[in-house]
Amino acid sequence: MSLQKKLGIDIDRLIFGISQISQMTAISPRQLRYWEKRGYISSLSEKDGASRQYNLKMTIRIIGIKQFLDEGYTLATAVQKVADFAKRNELMRHFIMQRFEGTTDLAGEMALDFGELDDGQRIYGVIQDGHAEFKLVENK
Repeated sequence: MSLQKKLGIDIDRLIFGISQISQMTAISPRQLRYWEKRGYISSLSEKDGASRQYNLKMTIRIIGIKQFLDEGYTLATAVQKVADFAKRNELMRHFIMQRFEGTTDLAGEMALDFGELDDGQRIYGVIQDGHAEFKLVENK
């Protein structure tokens, strides 16, 4: 099931103008245009005379670049770190979307159900004493 169906929101319609991005991030529109010129970010298709607009995915990328810049990284390094993070995030999202089957009650605690394993056990994700752990349970 897609994220759009799960959330009930068309995230492709979450669009922010360049001035909104500038206000949210304290990055000047001039700087955003420079990043775009360098190919670090991209706006939605421009119409003549219209201001630049960014979708949610690009907005998150911009925020990530800004965060790494604030930590003292160069622009090129910040962009690379955001790209690396995006790759890891995509791998995790893909894995979870395939394995996650919902939540369930496991011994009185809420658990994430990651489905059945080849040996007939089910794997659950739980929080024990503030730490994420996996539990294997025999299917009944």
